[in-house]
Amino acid sequence: MSMPSFPPNGADLTREEALTMIIASIAMEELALSHILNAEGEKLQYILGTLPGTSSCTCTCPQDVLAVNKSVTALVEAVTQTQILLKNKLAQVLEFCPRPSTPDCKQDPPPAPCSPPPCPAPCPVPHCEKSAVQLVSQQERMLWNPGCRLPWKLRCCSGNSIGWDGHTPAQIQLSPEKTYVVQYTMNICVTTPVEGAILLRQSPCLAFTDPLPLCFSVGCSQQTLHYASVLRPSRNNRCSAELSLVLDAKAPVCVERAVLDIMELVAE
Repeated sequence: MSMPSFPPNGADLTREEALTMIIASIAMEELALSHILNAEGEKLQYILGTLPGTSSCTCTCPQDVLAVNKSVTALVEAVTQTQILLKNKLAQVLEFCPRPSTPDCKQDPPPAPCSPPPCPAPCPVPHCEKSAVQLVSQQERMLWNPGCRLPWKLRCCSGNSIGWDGHTPAQIQLSPEKTYVVQYTMNICVTTPVEGAILLRQSPCLAFTDPLPLCFSVGCSQQTLHYASVLRPSRNNRCSAELSLVLDAKAPVCVERAVLDIMELVAE
């Protein structure tokens, strides 16, 4: 794959050319991530002495192996967060791509019938189907007060390990013993400078690994916030948990628009 190039001298791009450039940039980012993951795999092979073409390292101690494993784990989590951002970026681009035109069967009749042949057998349902849900802010330009949960409305969902109820729009139900990726993008604005944090609050507490808050500092303008984290289940948790976004600040903020994605990670 060659690197994407842009027209010289700032020439204007057509709609199709701009969409093609964005999709090409996503493909190049995916290619770069594959090289990073391959390098991390070779790092583990080297420290274990199983990398082809290298001699086994006899001086490796267990502390070195654990340190390398911790470094690889941190990088894989960062790659997972980047994958979520790329997935959302591609989904938004595909919404603007022109749909292929449907041929008119009356003007140019095909030799075979237009109806597809019947399926010989029912399509099997995957045993490990990933659950996912996408929520958007309940309304645009919504005032979010400190200490309050942000309410949502459902855009799309799949699977059954993630639940959302319109009677409690600020709470998302998660099944125990599952691992989830949580990612949100939020446009906020204020009239006076505000500093604070957005918390991923879970009930009961420590049902999953405690995620870090998203700290922000906004002047008298609009700002876009991005966040991604991986929630791993607690060993002592056997009950379903509730997840919500809570504002921790001294003044309210105006949420122009927010999108929340939660996806279950299924082990291969």
